[in-house]
Order: sequence, then C-alpha cells, then structure tokens
Amino acid sequence: MSLKLAVLGLLDLEPGSGYALLQRFRSSLGFFWQTTHQQLYKELHGLHEQGLVDCETVSQESRPDKKVYSLSARGADELDALLAKAASPTKIRDPLLVKIFCGRRLQPEALRAEVESHRLEHEKTLQLYRVLYEQMGKLPAAVRQRYHHPLLTLKLGIRFEETWLAWCDEVMGEL
Repeated sequence: MSLKLAVLGLLDLEPGSGYALLQRFRSSLGFFWQTTHQQLYKELHGLHEQGLVDCETVSQESRPDKKVYSLSARGADELDALLAKAASPTKIRDPLLVKIFCGRRLQPEALRAEVESHRLEHEKTLQLYRVLYEQMGKLPAAVRQRYHHPLLTLKLGIRFEETWLAWCDEVMGEL
C-alpha cells in the first residue's frame, strides 16, 4: 500500500485540512499504516499538483487560513485504479517473536517481564479499539454507512489484539 492510496481513501470519505486528515489518519489507518506530519503534507501537495485532489483556502478569524482538501474526479479515478491492484499479504516481523524464539538463552524472569510489557500494550490498544467501535456505533446511520468498510478493519484490529492477549497468556503460563 502507498501513502497515496491511504490519503485518497481518507479524502474519499470526507474532505479535510491537512491537520484534520492527520488526526483521522492516526485514529484509523494509523493503526496499521504509518506516516509522519511531513510525509502527509508532502503527499497532499504532490496530489494537488497532479490534479488528484482539490484544495480550497478557508479564511479563519483568529488563525491563519487553512487549506481544505477534497478528492477530485481524477483523484477518484486514480483511487479506483489503485484499489484494483492486488494487495500483497504482509509477513509478520516482530522483535518479540525473535526473542521468544531464542528465549532459551534468556533468564525466564526477563522473558516473562518482556511478554507482560507487550501484553499491557496490547490490552491498551484493545481498549482503544473497543471505544472507537462503540463510538462508531453511535454515529448517524448515513455516516455509519459511509464508514462501513473502515469499521471492518477495526473489527480485525479487535480480533488481532484479542488473539495477542490470549497468546501472551498462553506463553506466560508456559514460562
């Protein structure tokens, strides 16, 4: 996946300023795709130059003007073309799994502490995902319908975290 696809996909849901898009990115796509403030703004600028997004400058009283981006017709066509390409499956690449694989060389207490630390992080993430899922359920029907597919990714996130927690518990029991 490319940042281009992610940004066009966000704008397909609704227009937004660079700041608003970054916030939306962090609370949705950011759970499984990373970007920085600089990368996002560079991408928006490039997409605008290519005619894939429109940009409207909006005056604000007590703040500098802001640019609000929206998907152009060319951008919608490009989004469709990017979505038509097959997505390659991601391979797991996790340092904790390497440590556990080599765990016979570690002190059991150190390994248990590391697994417990990861377990706590996954528990926090699961709680966040559940809150987001509950909030999405309270959205007006029309908005909920527009966010149906992002909700599907959130459901996988919840299952992923639940699986990690169950696995951590199993590992702790065996250590």
